[in-house]
Amino acid sequence: MSQKKRKTPVNPLCLKCIRHCKQNETTLLVDCPRFQPYPFKIEKRNYEQLGLFGNDEQE
Repeated sequence: MSQKKRKTPVNPLCLKCIRHCKQNETTLLVDCPRFQPYPFKIEKRNYEQLGLFGNDEQE
Protein backbone atom coordinates (compact mmCIF):
# COMPACT_ATOMS: atom_id res chain seq x y z
CA MET A 1 0.00 0.00 0.00
CA SER A 2 1.40 3.40 -0.88
CA GLN A 3 1.43 6.23 1.60
CA LYS A 4 -0.03 9.62 0.68
CA LYS A 5 2.13 12.70 1.01
CA ARG A 6 0.85 15.30 3.47
CA LYS A 7 0.24 18.78 2.13
CA THR A 8 -0.15 20.39 5.55
CA PRO A 9 2.75 20.88 7.99
CA VAL A 10 2.98 18.39 10.85
CA ASN A 11 2.96 19.21 14.56
CA PRO A 12 6.52 19.29 16.05
CA LEU A 13 5.63 16.68 18.69
CA CYS A 14 4.33 14.35 15.98
CA LEU A 15 7.54 14.73 13.97
CA LYS A 16 9.41 12.99 16.82
CA CYS A 17 7.02 10.02 16.87
CA ILE A 18 7.16 6.68 15.02
CA ARG A 19 3.40 6.35 14.57
CA HIS A 20 1.53 7.50 11.47
CA CYS A 21 -1.27 9.40 13.24
CA LYS A 22 0.32 12.82 12.57
CA GLN A 23 -1.67 15.91 13.51
CA ASN A 24 -1.69 19.30 11.80
CA GLU A 25 0.65 22.05 12.91
CA THR A 26 -2.30 24.17 14.06
CA THR A 27 -3.37 21.54 16.61
CA LEU A 28 -2.20 22.27 20.15
CA LEU A 29 -0.89 19.03 21.65
CA VAL A 30 0.08 18.95 25.31
CA ASP A 31 0.52 15.20 25.58
CA CYS A 32 -0.11 12.20 23.36
CA PRO A 33 -0.98 8.82 24.94
CA ARG A 34 0.27 6.98 21.83
CA PHE A 35 3.60 8.85 21.58
CA GLN A 36 6.58 6.59 20.89
CA PRO A 37 9.85 8.36 20.11
CA TYR A 38 12.32 7.12 17.53
CA PRO A 39 14.91 4.77 19.09
CA PHE A 40 17.61 6.48 17.04
CA LYS A 41 18.58 10.00 16.11
CA ILE A 42 17.47 11.24 12.69
CA GLU A 43 19.58 13.78 10.87
CA LYS A 44 17.90 16.30 8.61
CA ARG A 45 20.12 16.33 5.57
CA ASN A 46 20.59 19.22 3.20
CA TYR A 47 20.42 17.85 -0.34
CA GLU A 48 21.36 21.03 -2.19
CA GLN A 49 24.68 19.69 -3.48
CA LEU A 50 25.94 16.16 -3.02
CA GLY A 51 29.59 15.44 -3.73
CA LEU A 52 30.47 12.11 -5.27
CA PHE A 53 33.96 11.86 -3.84
CA GLY A 54 33.81 13.94 -0.64
CA ASN A 55 35.74 17.21 -0.62
CA ASP A 56 36.98 17.95 -4.12
CA GLU A 57 39.15 20.99 -3.62
CA GLN A 58 41.19 21.83 -6.67
CA GLU A 59 44.42 23.69 -6.07
